[in-house]
Amino acid sequence: MDIAAFVISVIAVLIAGLGTALANKRSKEALQESRKAVTTALWSALQEAVQRLVAFDPTTEPVGERLANLRIAGIELADEYTDWEGLDTWLEAERVLGATLARQVMAAAKPGDSVDQRLDNLDPFMSWAQALSQNLRLFRRTGYDKAALSKLRENATGLTKDVHKKHGWELPPTSNPRVAPLD
Repeated sequence: MDIAAFVISVIAVLIAGLGTALANKRSKEALQESRKAVTTALWSALQEAVQRLVAFDPTTEPVGERLANLRIAGIELADEYTDWEGLDTWLEAERVLGATLARQVMAAAKPGDSVDQRLDNLDPFMSWAQALSQNLRLFRRTGYDKAALSKLRENATGLTKDVHKKHGWELPPTSNPRVAPLD
């Protein structure tokens, strides 16, 4: 009898151990899927904000809300990807470039412009939004690339400076002297 009780106890321990191992495995899989869902939602929100700028005409309605949505979605993504050094500064440089190009469209627009002239004026803005969308899709698919992020940030910053110089505009501020990091 003692042997039968011992065998039953060993089998029960093995079954409990196996059940615990399977439960832990399923729990880890669920956690991974949950994290994947969060990052998918963040990438999708940023892509949605960008898509709202593709084929958008800043002369027909204010662009501020769309750029604010771009900033919010970019911040949320950058806050999740804290190990992607430079992601936040690249996304901000792109937002500033978008605001600059929208301003250029509005400055170039004249009453009575032909459809072709309006499309010519819009082309840099629409091309920027489309390129940003493609770059986001690439990063989502391939992952972090510090050198590419740096080059894209430098490109966006350079284009912003070029457009401002072309029109004789002051560059947008890069910081707020009234805001300091918490120590």
